[in-house]
Amino acid sequence: MAVPQQELLSVKLELWHPECWTTEVMEETGAGVLGHGSVMDGRRAYERCTIYGDSPDHVEKAIQAAKNSSRIRQVQEVQSSPAASLSPESAIGTHTQDVFIEYRFTEGIGPAFFSRGFVLDGASQMEDGREVWPLLVQMDRSALGRQIEAIEAEYEADITIERVTPAEQGRSRPAFRARLDELTPRQRQAYELARENGYYEWPRDTSVQELADTLDVSKTTFLEHLRLAENQLLNPPETKESSK
Repeated sequence: MAVPQQELLSVKLELWHPECWTTEVMEETGAGVLGHGSVMDGRRAYERCTIYGDSPDHVEKAIQAAKNSSRIRQVQEVQSSPAASLSPESAIGTHTQDVFIEYRFTEGIGPAFFSRGFVLDGASQMEDGREVWPLLVQMDRSALGRQIEAIEAEYEADITIERVTPAEQGRSRPAFRARLDELTPRQRQAYELARENGYYEWPRDTSVQELADTLDVSKTTFLEHLRLAENQLLNPPETKESSK
């Protein structure tokens, strides 16, 4: 009987789980959270996160909601380096704050992945009650399915595997598709709605106001999301190679 072959896999998951501090923050304030990976020490987990929103006050309210959560033992605001923090242009909001968080490892789903050999490939993103996790893991695909099922059962989670590719293949995705995957959920929703409704046709089949009405948001809000998406898709940050 052939032994399943392990390979380095690039995995993208969409998930939801109950009793999570990030869900509390999102539901209470509407802010978004990026997770940069956690480490465990006994029954404690430690993680640096980026909280982002539409204004300094919005971000401060989200931080206070995290501090008030019974699921978090400690929240400390920290200064981040430009290379490590979230670029405002890649978020819905233009204001961010990095925090260092300590919590019981059972209060977050991250340790369930990291203790099983998964590694964050970028940052996990939590927004509008939706979490997206880009991960790397060395295992065969049948074992991957079993591990996901085990995490679902342990945390009463709902996990969807959106994509599984060999890691090297994932790196060779077309540039536009890779940038599309980096959009926040609201940015992608605004862009895809505009594209599907002929906003980029000439003459245009729809207006910004009509698209905003479809999503029940203001014209200004919709246009902000759309322009940030367009900026990310059409003007990606220069790489070291291209800037030389």
